[in-house]
Amino acid sequence: MRQLPLTFLIVASLVTLVQGQEVSTCREWQECRQLALDASARREYEHFHDLAWRALQTGPRNDSGLMYLLARAQVVSGRRHDALVMLQRLAEMGVATDADSDPDFGPARELPGWPEVADAIARARTAMSSPGVEPVRGPSSSVAGRGAPVGVPAQPPRRRNSPAAAAGTAVVAPPAIVPFPLDPAPMSDAARFSTGNFQTGGLAYDAVSRRFVIGDVLGQKLIVVGAASDHAEDMVHKDSAGFDDVVALDIDEKRGDLWVATTEATEGKSALHRLQLVSARPLKTYRTSPSIGSARLVDLAVQASGDVIALDSAGNRLLALARGGSDMTVAMSLGLSNAKSVAARADSMIYVAHEAGIARVDLRSGTIAELAAPTGFDLRRFDVIRVHRNALIGRQTTPAGTRQLVRLNLNATGRAVSEGTVIDPQVSETDGQLSLAITGDELYYLTTVPDGAALRPSPDRPPVAEQFVVRRLTLR
Repeated sequence: MRQLPLTFLIVASLVTLVQGQEVSTCREWQECRQLALDASARREYEHFHDLAWRALQTGPRNDSGLMYLLARAQVVSGRRHDALVMLQRLAEMGVATDADSDPDFGPARELPGWPEVADAIARARTAMSSPGVEPVRGPSSSVAGRGAPVGVPAQPPRRRNSPAAAAGTAVVAPPAIVPFPLDPAPMSDAARFSTGNFQTGGLAYDAVSRRFVIGDVLGQKLIVVGAASDHAEDMVHKDSAGFDDVVALDIDEKRGDLWVATTEATEGKSALHRLQLVSARPLKTYRTSPSIGSARLVDLAVQASGDVIALDSAGNRLLALARGGSDMTVAMSLGLSNAKSVAARADSMIYVAHEAGIARVDLRSGTIAELAAPTGFDLRRFDVIRVHRNALIGRQTTPAGTRQLVRLNLNATGRAVSEGTVIDPQVSETDGQLSLAITGDELYYLTTVPDGAALRPSPDRPPVAEQFVVRRLTLR
């Protein structure tokens, strides 16, 4: 009898090993989907979720059957917020599902955001049953378990000739928002850590030391987490660096500097801090001068030249600190509504995410223009953007209030979006805003640990209220 627990542990370990091998070795989406359905039948819901996500990654792009399969896996594995995001995306594509009546989706229907999703499903159902509408069907992967999507329009519905059109009367429909296609990138966990009272104030990755540097707004400090680590350590505090609230940071890889933006909300004072990256030793602090006036820095970008561009939301402008300079200057007034994030594509070309879209700022010519995009593309509600080669990667809040990671491919001049895709539709919520960094072809972002996947407590690590994971996506 004393051997029974050991036998049970051995069997459980073997099952876990086999499940992990299934997720990592299934290559064809049909195989991954079938393994996911098998796991669902065995009520192995966490395994079901991992295999469904793998099927979506390897399957046809924007396939509604695989998306609905993942939504079901999300809700039964305890990820009901993520399931709501996926159902919203399906409805925006014009796919009517039975999630409003399926018992499996009961937990999702309890969420505050459900009424909006239910309305979208009803609209999709009405559109698909409307006379004169021919739904265009996508790839046939409809084996999504019980309750597969009702319809799969891969593009806006084609309307047959109406009497008005036959009489020569032009029928002009208002432009509709076109949902970005889903094209998930390979994702893995780069680090996990737990901490107490914490609010994200920026994220950067030092590839040389393989460490993540994270700003802590509430603690007015920087913390550091090693790659593949499961705990955080303090890197530099307010007392030694002269920090106020840490709001953004970036690394100058060529010169080995770590730049930090801080702000003092009540007095309208902000500063840029230059630290030695390898040691976190404070080198110099550059505070806004009286000639600049009140400022509230919310983001920064280090240019290839070594100059630093900072976004001042209070003054609605860009501030610049020249390499080797001693004072910040006003680089350009913006005239934008609620500017939130800044990214530098070249020393003269800057992108600014604001409430109504993304603006392209040419510092050399002193011009500002909205980034052009195909009709229906929604460039609003990006709270952070970063540059990767000839693309912008950003985190966008959907109309339903959830967050997704979006890749915006730019044309050769950088003046327009040529293509947009969602590379992660289910970014978990964090309190901070600018928890996104790109190093080489790797994108890192900070999220909360999903329900049921928290770090297990141990004698030297008691349970804590908040636990986080740094996710890694390989950009293509």
